Amino acid sequence: MRAPMKWIAATFIMSILALCATPAAATSVQDLVRLKGHEPVVLTGMGIVVGLNGTGDQSKDSLVAARPYAELLKNLGYPVPFIEELAEMDSYAIVAVSMEVPPSGARDGDRFNISVETLFNAESLAGGRLISSPLRLPRRDSPEVLPMAIAQGSVIIEGDNPRSGLVRNGGQMIADVRANPITPGGSITLVMHDQYAAYPITTMLAAQINDEFDLIGGKPLARVEDARNIRITLRDEYRLQPAEFLAALLTMNIDPSLIQPEARIVINERRGIILVTGDVEIGPVGVRAAGLTITTVSPEPVPSPQDPLVQQNQWANLDITDRSSRSSTRLVDLLAAFDQLKVAVEDQIAIVYEMKKTGALHAEIISE
Repeated sequence: MRAPMKWIAATFIMSILALCATPAAATSVQDLVRLKGHEPVVLTGMGIVVGLNGTGDQSKDSLVAARPYAELLKNLGYPVPFIEELAEMDSYAIVAVSMEVPPSGARDGDRFNISVETLFNAESLAGGRLISSPLRLPRRDSPEVLPMAIAQGSVIIEGDNPRSGLVRNGGQMIADVRANPITPGGSITLVMHDQYAAYPITTMLAAQINDEFDLIGGKPLARVEDARNIRITLRDEYRLQPAEFLAALLTMNIDPSLIQPEARIVINERRGIILVTGDVEIGPVGVRAAGLTITTVSPEPVPSPQDPLVQQNQWANLDITDRSSRSSTRLVDLLAAFDQLKVAVEDQIAIVYEMKKTGALHAEIISE
């Protein structure tokens, strides 16, 4: 299993280097930011999945799960005098229901997928059907909080967990969710994506926006609030046609060479993947690991396949004499050396973490 993982890691590294070597096309503002006010909205509720073949909630263990079902029967005209009568039932499950409305909002009648998860001790939702369940904003339930969607439909199990599933297009909006990024004061906020949330990039972007929409004698539109947010105050002419202004702003081209994010390493230990930006550098360091052996063949005086001179050690040094900085080298070079030495990916990951501890690794590590 190790050989394929090393091949995958090497492929990723070579792909990154190839991308770095290819001239990049211009990017746009919308690739770097999102509009505040354009966030997904999650509607939630509680529901009942019926039609289970003996895999539902075991009410005899906890009658709490039977109370919502007893209320359902009461609403259907079949009240249960004593909740204990439901103790032996196992054909239903009480579930948490949620639906995500996209950042662009939704209108009455739009349909979306529904997620359901068991709340009690049901073993599986396979073959069940979610009965009509109201969904609201995640606030304390009260008569004033009206439902914004209704969820119902057959439950589909995806993945290895039978206690959770989805209902395809099972949620229907019964109210509008409108996304309006413009505040009553006539401003919008650009929120930098996580990988670009740094003062150098935020300040550069605000300057580019001000240059693009510059008005002689007027105040700059864009102002940096912090490393993540840029506040843009709309002029009167832009308030009259905000959609046109937003379209021009979000599609404004940015020279990629001006975007200089922090050096980062993304490590996915579960899948054995290391992703490295090309500017990640390491200081002078010697690496020795258990099971790592470097073999060199010295042909003295005349080598032959039958009688080579072999020297073994467990140390690897990287030559940095051809770099502009003689005190550092790139991490991708070290990873390439590891691949040549057939170092397992899990060992490479461990070495990267240890180098970070020593201060020899000059980059942020993001673990997934």
